[in-house]
Amino acid sequence: MVHLQPLCPPPARSAAWPVIVRQSLPAGHGLRGGVLALGNFDGFHLGHRALVAVAHRVAGGRPVAVMSCEPHPRTFFGVQDGPFRLASPDSKQRVLAGEGVDFVFSPRFDAAFAGLSPEVFAAEVLAGALGVSAVVAGADFRFGRGRAGDMQRLAMLGQDYGFHVHTAPEIAAGGERISSTRIRAAIRSGDLAGAGRLLGAPWLVEVLRGADGRLHLHPSLCRPEAGVFLAAPEGYEEREPVRAEITATGLFLPAMPLAGGEPAFWRLHAVR
Repeated sequence: MVHLQPLCPPPARSAAWPVIVRQSLPAGHGLRGGVLALGNFDGFHLGHRALVAVAHRVAGGRPVAVMSCEPHPRTFFGVQDGPFRLASPDSKQRVLAGEGVDFVFSPRFDAAFAGLSPEVFAAEVLAGALGVSAVVAGADFRFGRGRAGDMQRLAMLGQDYGFHVHTAPEIAAGGERISSTRIRAAIRSGDLAGAGRLLGAPWLVEVLRGADGRLHLHPSLCRPEAGVFLAAPEGYEEREPVRAEITATGLFLPAMPLAGGEPAFWRLHAVR
């Protein structure tokens, strides 16, 4: 196994990045009373952007947040046999900063969290730990132990515990619902242009350095079909994209080194 080290992400992480909340917000905290968008938010595609847009409209200036568990529930339940994520935790936080998200509720997804009943999740997490005024989710959102809760049940629980529930519209492209599964399939087939259209921007990847000195995609990220892509260093708009080879094992090999060190985040494009 190659031991990977994070690169320093230039420019430095700023105060504009959303706060990470692992468990709860204390009574009287300025982020309580916000509007929370519910989902996994892996990759932040056009459907996710629609959820956050609804949250901003509902919030009317109050804090806006998203819930995004770590590790990803698919990892906990063992339904994936290889790298599958569209965003590392840091690249997700970076993207959400650009969407005006104030905080990310990122509880540890373990047996205890997975085992919460819908009632306990609504009462102790949404109303108690976070003090939300409203939540937003897609029509197919399920929650609680055994995915027992749906949007109708969430609305009823909201009435009981003092928060409003809003359903965001489904976003489709090419006659099909936009989903992380659909985007993973595009990436794995090498269709970076198609993935970018569904994401609403070229795919943002985090790159780490191995003990061998070489660059690698973050180990959790979905692997594109091996090939050569255009890679644009994030945060360095004045720099031209460079050709970068990505191998089946996730090696990231830019055609030429960039002065000042390699950025930690890159946007991947199809080669034109």
